[in-house]
Amino acid sequence: MSASTISYPLALRLLDEGADERYIQAELRYSATDPLAVTAVFDTTAREPVPWVFARDLLSAGLDEASGKGDINVWPAMDPHGTPTVRLRLRSPDGDAVLEAPATAVEDFLIQTWALVPTGIEGRLLSIDAVLDSLLDRT
Repeated sequence: MSASTISYPLALRLLDEGADERYIQAELRYSATDPLAVTAVFDTTAREPVPWVFARDLLSAGLDEASGKGDINVWPAMDPHGTPTVRLRLRSPDGDAVLEAPATAVEDFLIQTWALVPTGIEGRLLSIDAVLDSLLDRT
């Protein structure tokens, strides 16, 4: 990855009542070219990895309190051993999953993103033309 992007591999525990303990490999990605967003790319049994894009602020807030409405929710928790974790609930028409990551790993990823683009200056890096093109689905 370039100096303007961060890639952070992560194993997430799938919380599925009654099922054996299962982990999903994922990668958290952050780019200064889209400074408000984080992309989580999940390596599932699907042909292609599954990406989810959400606000960096949502992930950050989820370290300390329940955050998010709708398709993505993030909140602090503890694993069975008492280790702080962050839980992510992802909902789509195809299903619903709750995943758990070590809080230290999520915080480490966020610290790297803040070093690249400090909180509060994201707006200075946004190109209004690119934002409008994205919103209007223009290429």
